[in-house]
Amino acid sequence: MRSYQKTPPPSSPLNWLQITIAVVIGVTIGTVICDVKRRDTFATQSQTLAQDIMRLPDRAANIISGKGEKISSLPGRVNILLMGVDSNGRNTQRFLNTRSDTMMLVSLDPDTQKVGIVSIPRDSRVKLADGHGTDKINSAHALGGPELAVQTVEEAFDVHVDHYVAIDVQGLRKVFHVLGPADILIEKKMRYTDHAGNLHVNLEPGMHTLTPEQMEEYVRFRHDARGDIGRIDRQQWFMRAITQKLKEPTVIFKLPELFKLADEYVETDMKFEDMVRIAAFGKNIQASQVETAMLPGKATSIHGGSYWMPDPTGAAIVFNRLLGTNLTAADITLGQSTDRDAHAADEAYAAELDVRDKNNRPKGDNDLTITLKYPRGGEKIANLLEKSLMQEGYKVKYKYRVDAADCTHEQIVENSYSVDESAITELQKKISCIKNWPVVLRLESHTNSDLTLVISPNSVDSIAQALLP
Repeated sequence: MRSYQKTPPPSSPLNWLQITIAVVIGVTIGTVICDVKRRDTFATQSQTLAQDIMRLPDRAANIISGKGEKISSLPGRVNILLMGVDSNGRNTQRFLNTRSDTMMLVSLDPDTQKVGIVSIPRDSRVKLADGHGTDKINSAHALGGPELAVQTVEEAFDVHVDHYVAIDVQGLRKVFHVLGPADILIEKKMRYTDHAGNLHVNLEPGMHTLTPEQMEEYVRFRHDARGDIGRIDRQQWFMRAITQKLKEPTVIFKLPELFKLADEYVETDMKFEDMVRIAAFGKNIQASQVETAMLPGKATSIHGGSYWMPDPTGAAIVFNRLLGTNLTAADITLGQSTDRDAHAADEAYAAELDVRDKNNRPKGDNDLTITLKYPRGGEKIANLLEKSLMQEGYKVKYKYRVDAADCTHEQIVENSYSVDESAITELQKKISCIKNWPVVLRLESHTNSDLTLVISPNSVDSIAQALLP
């Protein structure tokens, strides 16, 4: 592998929404060039397309910095469906009859200055919009493009989608080439060859400087025991890590080349003003303001086909938390539920949330149970953290020493339906050494503990400095 080993960088807050802005939304600014030229607002008929491309980044940068024209801030919560679509091969029309290989619903809330991201597994079994029957959600894009994908997400999960962004997998590859090599922490050994898909994965665990080809290998790999679910986790960590690359001063000189990719590789319904508002919102977002989740559910087999069966109760809680909805389990339309099923789901939802008292408050600190996961050699640090948690009234139910691949990233994992945002905020306030840890929702209807704190090798020193006398 063409890379070199290096010591992982110290943990720090990451403004990682910028990857969405700079690589996905930022690239799509180029798609409005033709619209700008037609309206003749910022270009003359004699200007070339290349000149327009060069001017638009300056215009956006001036607006975001406050030096140029004024564009109002986000008027309210904005939900964006991000999709990475597969390829039909060479000499075929992009975005036509292609499945969505990756699907994320990103919610930006200017009132709370927070961001929620829900990854939807491509094999999720839902009722497709426009009478296309019940199938895997990734087939919606193949049957009706991004519009049908948006309609399916809205109807299946009773959520509102304001905009969509779809990027072709070959466009993703070209984006990586423009950005150049990046430092990525690889969790485990990855080996896979797919000649038909032109994918050859050969990655070793540890911190590496990856070539553009290797970055693609990392985000596309899914051939292990966790399959697409493991790939979703890696894509979310990749989004955090690549932010460091985007902070390099030389990236600004690459923006025109990124914009040129948009016409061919990106589809979106956003206008220039929409994207500038989003960029202005996201420029100051920190990791502590971002929460991620995967659509809760379980893997199942139906008539020989493999599916991800969404859990209506868990989905309702995730969308309530990360998208600001007010759903019940019965609101989630998965295509296989009956009225009786919906009633039973609502009863299950109410039972799971019965941990709240008459003032609708969640479990108190003395009721929360916590699991600690730590790497080999981290026993002393795990014991220190356990002692600190118990002094603050928390119950450490289990401690596990796990393989390095299972604790590569420090994180706070929500397992239980009964834990809400205020509980996490209070925990991070009391245990300051985890205040900048990413929060991940991984809800299960039956779980051994409410929260899991994952201690990575990279976080051992920072915990020791905070807790040792």
